[in-house]
Amino acid sequence: MIHYLKADIYRIQQEKKLLISLGILVLLSLLSAFLFKDSPSADNTVSLIQLLTQFIMLFFIVPTNILFGEDFAHRTINNILIKQKRRQKLFSYKVLTTILLNLFYVTLSYLISAGFRVLMGGQVNLQVFGVAFLHQIPLLIAISILCDFLFIIMNRVGQAYLAYILIALLFDNVCRLILSNILHLDFPVDYFIFLSLQNGAEIPPTTMVLSLILSLLLLGGSYYVFNEKELK
Repeated sequence: MIHYLKADIYRIQQEKKLLISLGILVLLSLLSAFLFKDSPSADNTVSLIQLLTQFIMLFFIVPTNILFGEDFAHRTINNILIKQKRRQKLFSYKVLTTILLNLFYVTLSYLISAGFRVLMGGQVNLQVFGVAFLHQIPLLIAISILCDFLFIIMNRVGQAYLAYILIALLFDNVCRLILSNILHLDFPVDYFIFLSLQNGAEIPPTTMVLSLILSLLLLGGSYYVFNEKELK
């Protein structure tokens, strides 16, 4: 696993794969904090978190594309499997690394926006930031594994990009609209992971349990497809 990590770090450094996405993330985080410059109270910390979660999940595409998409597209994964026949170890490494990188993106965004808000003379409730992040971790992990799943099951990187973006931005809203207006079923936000993520620090226990179940289902499905996938 260390060999995989060293190889990916070298590839990321040489090709500067994360540079553009990190630059955009920093700019959006600064802009989010700037939008609250006229509301310096610490009470707006939750509102800032809610704004940040509107776009943070879109950055999950970048690490997933590096670790899954490009390896499948360029078939570099074949070279790894020649040396390491067991796919389980490789799969575990890639999924764990994408989760850690995605959590890093979220942490970085929160730290930058909070720091910039303080520099502008505003107040930040760091406890709210910390509690919100801890509560969001089960949801973020589920979304990260969902992104992995899409890149594994789809044959083209572009299809995986499009599918994930549509799901992240529209799926929960469209489902809730259909359930309420067509089927006349009133489902609370607790049952929708992406919408619940945007609630800031208030993540219901129901959503956390659903996130755990979804993570396990997607993890199992991802491994099955990855293990059976024909790599030429």
